[in-house]
Order: sequence, then structure tokens, then C-alpha cells
Amino acid sequence: MRRKGGITVYISCLSVVILTAIQFSLLADITNKKEGISPDDAPVILKANVKPTAPFSFSACLILKDDNIILPEWLAYHYTVLPLDRLIVGVDSLSHTDPSPILDAYQKLGMNITTWKNDSFWKNGREPWAKKKFTITNSTSYDDLRRRKRHRQNVFYEACLQKLHDENRTWTMMIDADEYLAFNYYDDSEQKSSENNTRSQLDQSSPVTTMADVVSQWDIDPKLPCVTFARYLFVSTDTQDDDGKDLPQQLLGHPDFNAALFHTLRYRQRNPLKSPQAGKSILDASRYDRSPIDNPHRVKRLCTGYNVFPDNKVMPFRVHHYVGSWEAFRSPGFDPRGRSYFDKRNNVGDTVRDNTMSKWLDKFATLVGGAEKVIELTQKFRLHAELEMERKILEQQQQQRYDWEKLNMKTAFWA
Repeated sequence: MRRKGGITVYISCLSVVILTAIQFSLLADITNKKEGISPDDAPVILKANVKPTAPFSFSACLILKDDNIILPEWLAYHYTVLPLDRLIVGVDSLSHTDPSPILDAYQKLGMNITTWKNDSFWKNGREPWAKKKFTITNSTSYDDLRRRKRHRQNVFYEACLQKLHDENRTWTMMIDADEYLAFNYYDDSEQKSSENNTRSQLDQSSPVTTMADVVSQWDIDPKLPCVTFARYLFVSTDTQDDDGKDLPQQLLGHPDFNAALFHTLRYRQRNPLKSPQAGKSILDASRYDRSPIDNPHRVKRLCTGYNVFPDNKVMPFRVHHYVGSWEAFRSPGFDPRGRSYFDKRNNVGDTVRDNTMSKWLDKFATLVGGAEKVIELTQKFRLHAELEMERKILEQQQQQRYDWEKLNMKTAFWA
């Protein structure tokens, strides 16, 4: 019996060695596929050419959890279109990746960014899963994980808004890293309002303006401390552009430009305007009164009452929510969503084409000083993040195999 166990131990050890060799082979293959991008090729930090001109600048509260693949585009877009100047980031304590290099680059660009880590903003709730010291184990239910995530988001928003209130900041955006605040242009099939309101005055053919310009002149009740906008899901269907007219003209001639690395350019099929998701809000932080945040779709009942689906007909903005690429959607560690959930999210029925996000990148290029700087601040960071995510997932898979082999070895030894 002992001899049999020794042979089994030998075979198990050999399996671990083989798995390790395969692991390094896979990592080398990934590195080669990323067009020469390696972990040591992090983009350089660049100063802005000029800052966006607007009546005021926006702030934002943003929770991140392994979002480095999509974060550079999110920052570049909102820096340009809002413009976004002040950002407070809460890094989820379960993250496997660090957004600091990306945030440092945009801080160098001129943004004022504060990063909170290790749940430093946490406020304990009554339930066990709402306690900061709650321990997550293999037996923790998905419902408790979901409730804890929602609690973390709510207390982060409260702390973030209070911080911005103390800084006398005003309009603050509260959306996720896979969401973009966008102009609510009319669809081709939509009847344009005959009323003279802020939305009816939006002109997609005119040069890109900022959202601050629109807010400073909009007809929304000035007594409202927050405004909620309808949200629309963009599915992961690739867009084919034969003539390139809907792509940023300043970047088309650059040999390294790849529109497929930008969700706002690659994915243009979304739900019709009549079929929104629960909305998201902007809130005037200077008027925040320390009241609890109900949830990310209804930050204050004064905005929407108990209805999280605001009327989209007159609002000048909407929120674009991207399922995105599978590479950006997945994450290492326990992820209850998985590939099946990714496929389910993309099965939404009827969609319409939306070309309204095609012009912002040209303006960003003007702000930062050309196509080369745009690629440094967006594409290279994304490719670096994709490689890092591949490595994290493969390393974790190997660790799981290694733990399983160790268990087999123990079993065999005492057999």
C-alpha cells in the first residue's frame, strides 16, 4: 500500500511540474499576441496640451474592481466631454489589479484624483455582511455578496459626496466604469419635439460641445439637487464601417490606431430609446445634506420619487451602458456572472444603431496634443491591462490546479 502511494505521489508531483511548464508557455504566448506589449511597457505619463474650456467642470464618484481594461477610455471620454476635473475612486478590496498607473497618468494630464483603498470609507451596517470585518468564505451566499457590494457602493457614494461637498464642488456624476454620460440626441425614427427645450436644441452635426455648456443653459428645475437620466444597454455586436466616416479623423492615419480597442467606437447597437434600463444620476454635491444613499439608481428620492425610470423625452443627457468585450467583462477570482451571463446580457432583442459617440476622440486628440498621445493614454494602457488580466486569470487557474494536486498527494500518501 505504501509503495502504491509513493508511485501516486511521484505522478502527482510530475503533474504539477508539467502544469507549471504549460502555464509559462501560455503566458509567453499571450505576451507575443499583444503586439509586443509586456508588463514592463507601461505607457509614459503625459501632460495635457490644453485643458477643456467650459463654464465649470464636473466631479465624479467611481467604484472600481478590476476595470483597468475599460478605465482609460472612460477617463479620456469624460475628461473631454463633461469636462471631468475632480474624481474620487474607491478601489474594491477584492480587486486583483491596481488602477494607480492609469490614474496617475490622468492626474498628470490635469485631473484632480483621490484614491481610497482598503475600504477606508466603510461604514458598518446592521447585517453581518454589512460589517467591514465580515469574512467571505466558500459558503458565503451569492445574495450576501450582492448585498455587500451594494452596501459598499452606497457608503462610498455617501463619503464621496460629503468630501466633494466640503470642497464646494457642484455637479457630480455617479455612474460605473462601463457607463458613459452621453448627449440624448434624437433617433432617426423618433419624432423631434416641437417644443423649445434643451434636448430639441442639441445638434449632432455641430462641433462637440461640453455637457457643462448644456447644463449652464438647460431648462431643468434649478431647485432639484440631482437629476436622473435614462440608461441604455449597448450589446457586444461589432460595427462595420466601410468608409470610416464615423471614426475619429485625426487617428485614422496613425498606423497603431485600432478602433476595436474603444467600446464607444466598436459597439453601436443599443436598446431603443423606449426601452431603458434603470437610470443613473448626477447630483450637486454642494447641496448634499448627508442623507443616506438608497441605491445607485436612486441616489435621492427627491430626484425620481420611487421611479428609477425617468422620462427620456425632454432630458438632454442619457447614460450608455456597455456590455463590452469578453476580455473586459470577465474577472479573476469568484465571478458569478461568467460567460453564460455575458451571453445573456447580449440577448436583448431589438436594437438600433447609434453613431453618436464617434466624435469625442478627435477633440481629445486636440486637447492632449495629437494621435500619438491619445494612443499612449488609451490603447497602450488597455493592451497592458488585457495582458495583466490574462496573467492573473492563468496564475489563479494554476494555483487552483496546484491546490488540487496537493490534495491528491495527501490522499495518495495516506492511502
